[in-house]
Amino acid sequence: MGKKSRNKRNQSEKLKIDSNPGCRWSIAILDVPKKLDFELPRNEDIISSMHDDILSHVISFLPFKSAVQTSFLSTRWKDVWKRNFPERKGTIDEAFSAISSFLHGRCDRYSEQKPTSNWGFIFNLGKRSFITVAAEPDTALQLDFSNVKHELPWRFDWFLDIDGPSYNTLFFNKPSSFSITVKSLHLKSVSCTFSGAVSSMMTDFKFLESLTIENFHGLRSLTLDAAGNSRLKKLTILDCQQLESLNLDAYSLQSLRFRGKLLSFQRGYGSTDWFWPWPADFDLVDAMFDFRQGPHCSNLGSCGFRSFFRSYKDVKSLTLCGWIFEPLIYPTLQLHPFGWGFEFKRLVELWWIDYAKNKFNSDALISFLKHCPRLTRLYITIDPKSYRRTNTMTDYSVEVASVPRLKDLKVVKLEGFPNEKEEIILAKRLKQEFQVEPLIIAKSNYLNCARLVVKTPDIHELLKEGEGSYKFIEVRVEHLYDLCPKHLHMYI
Repeated sequence: MGKKSRNKRNQSEKLKIDSNPGCRWSIAILDVPKKLDFELPRNEDIISSMHDDILSHVISFLPFKSAVQTSFLSTRWKDVWKRNFPERKGTIDEAFSAISSFLHGRCDRYSEQKPTSNWGFIFNLGKRSFITVAAEPDTALQLDFSNVKHELPWRFDWFLDIDGPSYNTLFFNKPSSFSITVKSLHLKSVSCTFSGAVSSMMTDFKFLESLTIENFHGLRSLTLDAAGNSRLKKLTILDCQQLESLNLDAYSLQSLRFRGKLLSFQRGYGSTDWFWPWPADFDLVDAMFDFRQGPHCSNLGSCGFRSFFRSYKDVKSLTLCGWIFEPLIYPTLQLHPFGWGFEFKRLVELWWIDYAKNKFNSDALISFLKHCPRLTRLYITIDPKSYRRTNTMTDYSVEVASVPRLKDLKVVKLEGFPNEKEEIILAKRLKQEFQVEPLIIAKSNYLNCARLVVKTPDIHELLKEGEGSYKFIEVRVEHLYDLCPKHLHMYI
C-alpha cells in the first residue's frame, strides 16, 4: 500500500501557486505531472498558412483599427490587410491631391473605378515606386513611402510646426472648412523628397492627437513645435537610423515612445543637461526608451538624456535598456536637484531590456527597482543582439530612506534568459532584496502551456544549497494573457 502511494505521489504532485488573494493573476494549478510523460502539442498556426487573398478577404470584414492590429500578430501577417487596396497613378503632386480628396471623402479624377476597399489605396508614381495610403474617416491616416525608390537619399533636418486650433475652432467650437479631422497620423519611410509636401499637408490637421514617425530616410534632426497645440498627446519615433537629435516643444505630451539609437535630447530652447530651465514638465503617462541599438553619440554625458529623463518620474508605464543605467540613470538617482529622494511613485509596469551571454547581471535592475515602490508588473527581456556596454562600477548602491518591499509586485515575466538557472537566481534575489515572491512566468514551447517558478514541496530539496528551493514546472493555461498581459510597448 505504501509503495502504491509513493508511485501515485511521484506521478502527480499537488501544487498551489499563491499570489496576493483577490489578485487577477492568482491561480491554482492542481495535479500537475512532475515529469511530462506525454507529448504536448507544439504551437501550430493553421490560419497563418492560408493564402494572402483569403486572409485579406477575412480581414476586410474587421474594423479599421482591428485590421491594422493584425500586423502585430507575426511577420507573416505584416501588411496583409493592405494587399487588396485599389491602385491609382500619377505624379507626386497628384498623389497628395488624391490623398486630400480621399480624406474629404470625394471621388477624384485619378480613380478609374470605385475603390474596393474603404480603407485606402496605392498610388503608383511610376518606376516601381508606390505610396500606400490607409485611413479611417475622421480618425486615423497612414502614409507609407517604404516602396518608393529614393534616388536622392539626402540627409535633412525637419522642422515640424503643429499649429494650434483654427479661428473657428477656438471661438465657435466648430471645425474649420480648411481643416481635415485627422486625430492619428502614422508616417513611414518619408525622405527629403517628400518631407516638404508632408509638412504642408499637416498644416490642415488641426485636431492631431497622435503622431508616429517611423523609419525615415536621411532624417538627421527633428524639431517639433507644438507649444500652441494642446491636442497633441502622443509622439512615437521608431527606427530612424540616422536621427541624431530631437528637440521637443510640446508640453501637452502624455506619451513619448522612442526606438532607435540613443540621440541628443533637448526640450524647447533650454539647456540639454543637469538643470531644469524649462517653464513646465511633461505630464507623461508612459515613456519608452528602447536604445538596444546603442548610442549615436560618443559623449553620453552631453546627450541631454539625464535631465530629459528626470522629468518622467510620474510615468505609469516605462521601457528602459539596462546598458544606459550606469552612465545616464544612476547619476540621476544619486543626485537630485532639490535633494529629495528620486522615486517613480506611479510606475506600475516596467519593461527592462538587457544583454546577457551566459550570466545575467541583475545589479542595475535591482538598484532601479529600489526606486519603484508601486511596481505591479515587471517584464525582463534578454536580447543577445542588444548593445553591450562594459560597466566600470561594481556597486550601484544609492541612498534611499528605506528599501521598498515591492508589496504590489504581482507578476514577473521573463524572456530570452540564457538558462533556467539564471531565471531561478533572479527569483531568489527578488526574495532576498525585497521580501517578495511574485508569480514568475517564462515562455513555454508547448501549446497552451507556460513555465512557472515555484518552491519545491520536497523537504529534502528545500535543504539543498543553490537553486534547490525553486524549480520550473510546465503547466497548462487556457490564456497566458490572463496570467500576465503584454507590456503596453510590446505591441509596437
